Amino acid sequence: MGFKKSLIAAVLLIFLLFLSSSFNRSTAIELDEGLIDLAFEKLKNLDPADKSDAIYLLEIFFKSEQGLEDLKDSLPDVMALVLGENYQDLLSKYGLSLGRLKSDIDDLKKWSKEDRLKLLDLIEKSDKEGVKALIKKYEGGDDAAPGGGGIPREPVQNQPVFPEISIKFSDVENHWARTYIEYIASKGIIKGKAQGMFAPEDRVTRAEFTAMLVRLLKLEDKETVQNLPFTDVLPDDWFYSTVRAAYNSGLARGTGDEFNPNSLITRQEMAVLVTRAASIVNKSAFVDSVEVEKILSAYKDRDRISEWAKTEIAVAVKLGLIRGVGTDILAPGETATRAQAATVIYNLYRLIYE
Repeated sequence: MGFKKSLIAAVLLIFLLFLSSSFNRSTAIELDEGLIDLAFEKLKNLDPADKSDAIYLLEIFFKSEQGLEDLKDSLPDVMALVLGENYQDLLSKYGLSLGRLKSDIDDLKKWSKEDRLKLLDLIEKSDKEGVKALIKKYEGGDDAAPGGGGIPREPVQNQPVFPEISIKFSDVENHWARTYIEYIASKGIIKGKAQGMFAPEDRVTRAEFTAMLVRLLKLEDKETVQNLPFTDVLPDDWFYSTVRAAYNSGLARGTGDEFNPNSLITRQEMAVLVTRAASIVNKSAFVDSVEVEKILSAYKDRDRISEWAKTEIAVAVKLGLIRGVGTDILAPGETATRAQAATVIYNLYRLIYE
C-alpha cells in the first residue's frame, strides 16, 4: 500500500473541511491510490487567502498534543456543520468513520511538532511529493504483501483487548499464509485443529467462519432473539450462540429458514460475510454499479460470480479484504481453505483495529 491511506485521508479531509462549508459528496475523498493527487487537484482551485486561513487554523491545533485532542473533540461539530447531521452515513460510503479519523489524529501525536507544521506547509505549497515523503517517514516504508496483508503491527489503543499468545503451528512453517495464520491465532480469533497443527488446506464451514467473525468483532449473544429463524441451528449445537450473536447484529442472514452451518463456505460467501462485518463497524466503502463492473473486470472468471454477491465482492476487493487465487482469477464458487479464511480475517482485523 505504501502510505497509510487512512492517515492521509484524515489530514487532507480535515484540511478540506476547514476550507469550505459547501463540502459535499462530489468533493469527498475516496480511499484509493490516487488520493493525494485527487486532493491536490481540488486544492488548486481554492483561493490562496482561504487556503492560508485554513492552514493558520490547523496550525493552532497541530502545535501540541492538547491541540490535537481539541481537534478530535471538535471533529463531530465540524462534520455536522459542513456535511450535515447525517455525516457518518456519508463518511461510511467512502470507507471512513469518525472513529477512524480520530484514531488517525492520534497517530499525528507520534510526529514531532516540527513535522506536523511542515506537513501543513507542504500542503499549502501543494508539494505532493513532499507530503508523500513526510508521511512515509512515519509510516516506516511499504507494508504491502501478497493476499492483501502485510507485516503485523501493534494495534492502536481503544480497541477490544485480544489475548497475546505466542502460537506456532508445525504444518505452516513454509506456508505462504504463515504470518497471517499465526498472528490471528495469537489473538484467539482462529484456532488450530490439533496440538500444534493448523491444517491450512482444510476447508471451512459457514459456522466456523461465522465464529471467526464473531470473535473478531467481539459480538455478544444478548439473547435478543429467543428463537432463531433457522431450522438447522438448534440450541444444543456448538455454534448456536455464535449464530444468534451474528444474527442479532445483522451479520448472519441465511437462506430462507436455513443457515446451512455445516456447509463448506465458498469464497464469494466469505467475501459477502467479511464485507458485511466491515459495514457493521462502519469500515465499509461505497461502490456504484459502474465501479463494481470496473473492479470485477480485472478477473477472467467474473461471470461466475453470483449476482447477489457482486457488490460485496467488489467492496471486499476495494478494501483489500480479499484477493484472487491468481493474478486474474477470483474463483468465487470454490470452497475456502483455512489459510484463505485466516488471511481474510487478518485483513479485516487490520482494517478495523489498525
